[in-house]
Amino acid sequence: MSRLARTLCLLSGVLLSLASQAHELKTVTLRFDEFAQGVTDATLRVPQMGEESPHTVVPAFDDRCVIQGLAHTRRDSGTIERRWRLNCQSGLANTRIQLHGLDPRMPEALVIANFASGAQETLAMDRHDPVRRLGSGEHHADQSLSRYVLIGISHILLGPDHLLFVFGLMLIIAAQRRGAATLVAAITAFTLAHSLTLALALFGVWGLPPKPVEILIAGSILLLAYELLTHDPAQPSISFRQPWRVAFGFGLLHGFGFAGALSEVGLPAESKAWALLYFNLGVEIGQLAFVLVLWQCMKRFRWGNTHPVSPGAAIALGGIASYWLFDRTSDWLITHYQYLSLGGLQ
Repeated sequence: MSRLARTLCLLSGVLLSLASQAHELKTVTLRFDEFAQGVTDATLRVPQMGEESPHTVVPAFDDRCVIQGLAHTRRDSGTIERRWRLNCQSGLANTRIQLHGLDPRMPEALVIANFASGAQETLAMDRHDPVRRLGSGEHHADQSLSRYVLIGISHILLGPDHLLFVFGLMLIIAAQRRGAATLVAAITAFTLAHSLTLALALFGVWGLPPKPVEILIAGSILLLAYELLTHDPAQPSISFRQPWRVAFGFGLLHGFGFAGALSEVGLPAESKAWALLYFNLGVEIGQLAFVLVLWQCMKRFRWGNTHPVSPGAAIALGGIASYWLFDRTSDWLITHYQYLSLGGLQ
């Protein structure tokens, strides 16, 4: 095996390892809503990271912005939200904001400012450069929007469920000894489908609750694993006859999953369509990189050519999906039980 092939296979192994173990990369959002005379609401949304502290990321406001009262904290669908009322002398413009606590697991943040004048601004920061000045014109909007490309790439490459679904789809195509044309058709169908539902959800046309979507996504991976283990070449199911149909159908579901991730980040109201386009472009770049690397590795091992696809891969795929299905379902049921026990129906 050539050095290039070894490198590709090693990289694909790393990506699959991340898919089976890692949490998704998380993005913090900080929004400012300015009213008259410098009165401003600051809202920080931090995705929860398991049992980690909700105060991992903490904002440091400008010295001329005085905090009035106590911060209000609430949890909502895997996100912790904290809100402050500020009184900024001379207005919000040209105030300095810094975020403490950004780290490799939560490296990025978007700052969205709605000024009393009606102007809007969206700025990006990361753990290497966590300081911005609002309304100064130092950072251009296109630079902030381009950050959505990186968010899309990081979401797909460190989004374990989406990667494992694509991996299962590739195993089905390899098991049928199909070529690159079938792979391109299936991936294209998956892309078109999740792009459609992503747009519908983010523009408020149609959406689904995030927790049930995560459960169904785990179920879609489990179904691919089941298909691989029970495949009968004499009577192939639709997954093997027309994998692009399965890719499109489940791609619609995965699009709602992407929407949940992007809604946590937030979209700038003045350029929502562009931000969505950049995010989707990033998703496709990351997905294409994963597919190309893994397909080259599968060709090198001649999966589906001289060697059949190992059932061990399907068992591993099904095992991970089963764990996610149980974990997500139990978490959803526990959350609803706690909600009801606290008088959620009163």
